[in-house]
Amino acid sequence: MLGVLIVLVSVAVICWLIVKKFYPSWSLFVVGIVTIAIVAAITGDPVATGKKATGFIGFDILGVFGGLLQSRAGGLGMNIMIIGGFGYYMNKIGATSALVHVCTRPMSMINSPYIIMVLGYVVGQCLNVVLGSAVGLAILMMVTVYPLMLSAGVSRQAACASVVMTGGFGISPLGANNIVASKLTGIHVMNIFVDYQLVIAPVTLVIVCIVHYFVQRYLDKKDLASGRITQEDFIAKDLSDGDKSEKAPGFYAIFPLVPLVFLFIFSPLVYKGIKLDIINAVMASMVITFVIDCFVRRDIKTSFAYIKTFFEGMGKIFSSTVVLIVCAETFAAGLTRSGGIQTLIEAASNLGSGYIIVYTIMFLIVGLCTFVMGSGNAAFFSFAPMIPGICQTVGGNAQWMLTGMQLSSGCIRSMSPIAGCVIAAAGLANISPFEIVRRSAIPMLTAFFVIYIMSCMLV
Repeated sequence: MLGVLIVLVSVAVICWLIVKKFYPSWSLFVVGIVTIAIVAAITGDPVATGKKATGFIGFDILGVFGGLLQSRAGGLGMNIMIIGGFGYYMNKIGATSALVHVCTRPMSMINSPYIIMVLGYVVGQCLNVVLGSAVGLAILMMVTVYPLMLSAGVSRQAACASVVMTGGFGISPLGANNIVASKLTGIHVMNIFVDYQLVIAPVTLVIVCIVHYFVQRYLDKKDLASGRITQEDFIAKDLSDGDKSEKAPGFYAIFPLVPLVFLFIFSPLVYKGIKLDIINAVMASMVITFVIDCFVRRDIKTSFAYIKTFFEGMGKIFSSTVVLIVCAETFAAGLTRSGGIQTLIEAASNLGSGYIIVYTIMFLIVGLCTFVMGSGNAAFFSFAPMIPGICQTVGGNAQWMLTGMQLSSGCIRSMSPIAGCVIAAAGLANISPFEIVRRSAIPMLTAFFVIYIMSCMLV
């Protein structure tokens, strides 16, 4: 039971640090190495053996982080950085804005305000497959789709809820969570996307759309009648702040989709004759985009200069996402070494239907940590490495567990008042994050339970 106590205390401490706005990555690192040190002091077991042992326990403990960084930066980390850099490049040349324009154009022909609001949410979910970043997507949606929702006749509170909910399902094959799951299970990212995520996400999306429609319509009427909101909350305002982002031809909307097309065609789903990994798929897309951009722009020097954004974006993704993954895995290593997770697994196994019990526990822990941390990635990265081992012990399909945890963590993030996407949307709309959470909570909790039920049936 000492191991279980260490797990509970470690999770409580990390949650407290995040709530107090400590830097998440370093918080996970510190709690992780302290947990490893405590376990080593209690058990007397060496932290490292063989060639990994340094002869000094302090260096051995830090070596856990160093080993994870070395193994992740060149493989998993490089995949994530390449994708992130590509996203920054797409933004720079205006391809992302072109894609948004194409997706939102049909919405202007609809008269029902809450139908437009729901369609805006659906458009955001589709864009999430390409963009991946919840904060980046929220900002983009606030500048483009949010004014359209207000012009249709919904409140800014309802429109903001739609915006932050668009990052709810991280179903992109190019998303960091997907890549982590692929590394853990050995399943191709496109197979995860098609065979797992697209089984659960569409059903959940339909249910959320229905709930979202009625919840926002009801709250708009109720809040307007009670004076909580006024007619000012239904007036659209320009949020672009004089944005001078690159204007691109309409066909540039195709460019963000090219890596997905390559990965789909040259995958076990379509053609096995050519094996294409994420790095090659993105780099091929980069070259094609660059060549076309040179011809369209007729300014080769500028096209060359814009490529710099790709490499700068890679650096930003390393400092945010890759470092977060390594620090979260260090935290997970501490929990695993404590023996508490194994104790919970064995206890669940003795109760019968062990995998359902363990999955429920992990599902709730990830959900709680996501809400407190405001980050679905941090929670998922912390606990995902444990899932394959858990499934070997209690049974069940590891990828279904990972899919459920991944999708649900995104939903809970969209109702956390300290989530980056919520704070970004609240700041642009000049309303309280708690007002947004009040609007997004019911649809996202509905999604949370639907995902849990479906994944339990499939796991």
